[in-house]
Amino acid sequence: MEETMTLPQRGGDAERAFLSLQNLEKVYPNGEKAVYNFNLDIDKNEFIVIVGPSGCGKSTTLRMLAGLEDITSGDIFMEGELINYKPCKDRRMAIVFQSYALYPQMNVYDNIAFPLTINKYPMPAVNKVLTADREIRNILNTVPFKKFIGVLYNVFAEKGKTGAKIEEVANIFGISQEAGKLLCGFFLPHKKETLEALGGMEETIRSEIVGKLDGVVAKEREELAKNGISLDEDFHILDENGNAKTEIRSYTPYEIKTRVYETADKLDLTPYLDKLPKELSGGQMQRVALGRAIIKNVPVFLMDEPLSNLDAKLRLTMRSEIVKLHNRINATTVYVTHDQTEAMTMATRIVVMSKGFVQQIGTPEEIYNRPVNIFVAKFIGSPAMNIFEMKLDRAGKCLRSGDFSIPVDGAFIEKHDSFYAEKKEEFSRMCDSFDEAAGEKVLKILSVTGEHGGKRVRKKEKKSIWQSLKRKKTSAEDELEFERSVCEQKRDDLVNLSPEHELIVGIRPERLKIELYDPSKKYDGGFVVKPTVCELLGGEYNVHFDYCGKGMVGQIGAENKVSTKDEVIVRFSAKDIYVFDPITGEVIG
Repeated sequence: MEETMTLPQRGGDAERAFLSLQNLEKVYPNGEKAVYNFNLDIDKNEFIVIVGPSGCGKSTTLRMLAGLEDITSGDIFMEGELINYKPCKDRRMAIVFQSYALYPQMNVYDNIAFPLTINKYPMPAVNKVLTADREIRNILNTVPFKKFIGVLYNVFAEKGKTGAKIEEVANIFGISQEAGKLLCGFFLPHKKETLEALGGMEETIRSEIVGKLDGVVAKEREELAKNGISLDEDFHILDENGNAKTEIRSYTPYEIKTRVYETADKLDLTPYLDKLPKELSGGQMQRVALGRAIIKNVPVFLMDEPLSNLDAKLRLTMRSEIVKLHNRINATTVYVTHDQTEAMTMATRIVVMSKGFVQQIGTPEEIYNRPVNIFVAKFIGSPAMNIFEMKLDRAGKCLRSGDFSIPVDGAFIEKHDSFYAEKKEEFSRMCDSFDEAAGEKVLKILSVTGEHGGKRVRKKEKKSIWQSLKRKKTSAEDELEFERSVCEQKRDDLVNLSPEHELIVGIRPERLKIELYDPSKKYDGGFVVKPTVCELLGGEYNVHFDYCGKGMVGQIGAENKVSTKDEVIVRFSAKDIYVFDPITGEVIG
């Protein structure tokens, strides 16, 4: 059973996977278990979506991955390195929350730049003098001379220490402190000149600065050669193997400005850099929150329901924008949502969770077309899968409900018998040597079938499908006894199963063939019903009707105008149905 409900760990190969989550569990101080045995290997550049209803443990899993939540047990590896005990700031991950969490007093530029201004990052070690030379020459070539000399004049006209003036010049021009220091040094001989006089000395001052830069550069290169230090074309200092050395440092104002504008350009935020958050729309604020994450240039992005505060149209737009951004920056993204439409349209692979358990992991096509149990089948798909009960008729080789029947072949009956023989053996084995692992298997089954809400019966809970389980639970032993009782009941249900018993049948709404009923026509199979609700969605109708005591829905093209006054005939093929075991909730065949 367990092998059919979870993804194999692909060998648990933490060395091969980019991110590997192995046997993750989370138990809160009150004893409540939020995540059970979560296993997932993530390849580089994958877009993983964890989806499930509220309270299923998806956000808790994301927070454990980010380092915002302690791990009770299990391991997280990133590129083969164990990161369980690394603080979140050292995990090379960026997280986007459901709330935008923008600083209202800061404009868009400062909100995006904020992570770079407060933290130090590992960056290539660079030669400061040669980098400063390039920055100053770039200013001389791009900034009009009157503006350039006016900045230096105004800075030196104010009172203050030299260090403060250097910092101000560096901030205004967006350059390194070293470049600011050189510029101030070049200007010092002219600080007593008037601004008008300086404006007429363009050629003299330009030649003077370039000449002094040439001298500084020549001296620096001589020193580098003397010490045997090699640089690449970007002035990164290289080690003996020719690789760039790294150092932990803050970004310079020039580097921050460059990164902010690059990020704003990717997110179409350049026109809004001077605006405050209150002047932005919801979608623009969400893009600013994304910008603040991607500017950190980390390999992993974590997103916790980032679109849930947006209206439906904007969610649709932002879904595609996030996927485009993911592809453009070659990121690895783990995205949490309760919206199965987001999961289907965005994911490389989907992780479906319920009550703390991973139910299935696979591509959107696998999850949709081959659900492993009834929970996944009902949760994924819009409108949801139609579910109803039918009896197995062995003699007639069909599934029957009243006068309606669905033919099944001998291969299905063979799969059916093999499935139940395996389940009888499995539950008998679990009951004979019942332990905590078996108890968790039982809880996982309950999370699929929905019995007891998929949880242990607590003291205040009075409802139970088994009257014998109404007694109070006061200890871990009592809770395990509850799970044992459920296991024994399931075993007995399997052992006492009649040859012609109830099965759960599911079919996707788009697989139902619906036509307006014409009494004069002869139809091959199907049943006639009266719609209870007809929802026009533009190109098609969602037609709701009752059958087998259940509400069902199918789809018909909008060219066939249908209302609740009409009758429709519903037909479908046996190959389009899914058959589930009502005892375990697993798919048969």
